[in-house]
Amino acid sequence: MIIPFESFNSLKWYGRTLDNDKIRYFDYSASGFEFCFTGTKVLADFVSDPQSWDDNTKGVIGVFTKEISSPEEYKGSSYWEHFPEAEPVKVFLTDTLNKTILFESSQPKTVVIKVIKISEAAFGYAGLKSLEIEGELHSCTKESNNTKIEFIGDSITCGYGVEGVWEKDTFTTKQERADLSYAFQTAKLLKADFHCCSWSGIGIISNYVDPATVNLPDTHWLMPALWPYTDKSLSLRLGIEPEVWDEAKFSPDIVVIHLGTNDASWVRSIEDRRLSYVSGLRQLIEAVHRRSPKAKICCCLGVMGQELCSSVEEAVTLFAKDFPAVKVKTVKFPVQNEADGIAADWHPSAVTHKKAAELLAQALKNW
Repeated sequence: MIIPFESFNSLKWYGRTLDNDKIRYFDYSASGFEFCFTGTKVLADFVSDPQSWDDNTKGVIGVFTKEISSPEEYKGSSYWEHFPEAEPVKVFLTDTLNKTILFESSQPKTVVIKVIKISEAAFGYAGLKSLEIEGELHSCTKESNNTKIEFIGDSITCGYGVEGVWEKDTFTTKQERADLSYAFQTAKLLKADFHCCSWSGIGIISNYVDPATVNLPDTHWLMPALWPYTDKSLSLRLGIEPEVWDEAKFSPDIVVIHLGTNDASWVRSIEDRRLSYVSGLRQLIEAVHRRSPKAKICCCLGVMGQELCSSVEEAVTLFAKDFPAVKVKTVKFPVQNEADGIAADWHPSAVTHKKAAELLAQALKNW
């Protein structure tokens, strides 16, 4: 049984997806799809762009499989339904067309298969071209009514370097684990459906620059110009006009903004730059509100440095004065502790991500 592009909506999709030339791309961190079937084998064709990347930056997806007792047990009502505790099987997208066995068994079994992007959109992309099932596909029977959270962030939100070790490893997408990030873990604690729009090194007024050697901001690719689109980078790579993201496809109840770590490399405690950051964050918060007027907004920062935490509070205060009816708050993360491990390129470890998730989940729950 071949499931072509025209039948992809029979699968359950998560995150921002982009359709082009009969391929459905799922490129942002933790985006992907799931399905339940009874049978012996599943073969998928995934497309990517390995020619554009070296061996350290090709796309990586994770395959999660869980056997269940019967098709009736599957409702398809939540990202977290039948989510296994076991580690994912990693699939490295080293070819333009990657024929991948997602499941194989000598005897028919009923399983739930979840495929998610565990590397980020900044590097090799991922798209589903076709799915072939030896067995019967079971449709989900219930729509989710879970809380919906949108995360807008940088490398920390992507789960950058989580499986690497500081001063030992440099970043590769093979170390990246979106499913171990604070964003993923927060959604899991709250049993919330979620989207991530995240990109390593990105900022609001400047991307990361070397404070010791660079005296100009890096403004070539900032979050305020990226976030409004479904997947602007991918569209440009495919040679198509970027489409504006349709909020109706995922109307968040809460939007979490985690941006400022990279801006700090440019701000450097210089007041006019700091004020520019405050203004930029204030404008982004308003843009988020205007696109998702019913959403509560939470701005958080601090795990890799707290230089701009007071500026985040200032931006939120300025926004709240203009929009007093909107629920908005800040969460200040503790700076990562070396006792909890430090990941590649001085990024937070899985332990630090989990602690941040517990703090953020409690703050959102208290709302």
